Amino acid sequence: MTATALVIDAAVPPEGGPSLGPGSNGPLRVMVDLGSGRRVHDGKIRMSEAHWLVPGMEIRVTLDPKHPDRFEVDWDSVPSMETRAAANDPALADPVAARRKVAHELGLTQADTGTARSERVQRALEQAATQSAPPGKLRAVVLISTIRGRRRIVGDSENAATHDQVTYARDSAAVLAVNVPGRAPYALHVRRFKCAVDLLEPLWMPLPALVSAVDRTDVEILWNEVPGHEAQLMDRVAGSRAAADARAAQVDAFAGQVLPDPSQMQRLAAESARRALQYVQDPAMRKMLTDQYRAAGIDLGDDA
Repeated sequence: MTATALVIDAAVPPEGGPSLGPGSNGPLRVMVDLGSGRRVHDGKIRMSEAHWLVPGMEIRVTLDPKHPDRFEVDWDSVPSMETRAAANDPALADPVAARRKVAHELGLTQADTGTARSERVQRALEQAATQSAPPGKLRAVVLISTIRGRRRIVGDSENAATHDQVTYARDSAAVLAVNVPGRAPYALHVRRFKCAVDLLEPLWMPLPALVSAVDRTDVEILWNEVPGHEAQLMDRVAGSRAAADARAAQVDAFAGQVLPDPSQMQRLAAESARRALQYVQDPAMRKMLTDQYRAAGIDLGDDA
């Protein structure tokens, strides 16, 4: 049985490194409605450049009614990332809306749909609209829709205390969502992109940029205007507190009513927090951020 599935979450294949081989795979989560209601299915994605998905994308899958917990992706129908960016795939051109769509389909409350992050992007756009630009350039805000990054080995090989890590400080393929105030956002595939500033949330950080007025593929990230680590952390802490307050207010407002499955919301929030923490290398900053997540009611387990 074939059906259209909504991608909820998907691993991104990093470039380079000995751990990325033909047999490598990563987690993939999709939502499918076969007529009896929506259901989330967990599977594996083959880690290769051709098999690269993003949340909010719709794909064709095949399911076995006898084994509803299994599915296969019709990879032949999945366009390349470059092709999808050129076609301005909505999941790439507007990743904020794509993730809102995913959250809505999961039945999450407003407090769990990235409201604070959406507001951060909106503030950045409003600021860009008031700033001047050099002749022939336009002020813009760029979001990283997806980025492969590069795999590297970290640790002491002599003591066998090594582990794989993905870095975005080296060139890798990425797709940028370019937002020029007053215009529709568009997707731009970049073969060689790297973050010149360490970002706590690469996929949610609004990046100030300049775009050529005559060539929209000519995009320059203004890394010198990107807030430093401490400012990013404080912004994240404020967002965590606001989310916690919003959740508490909604619990009061909807007391006695049926709410979305809280275990599902907790699991998704914890997964998002763990992904963000992997980019934080400073131990003190990592502990502070972890404490804030836990204060917001996000259970990270004992290995955070």
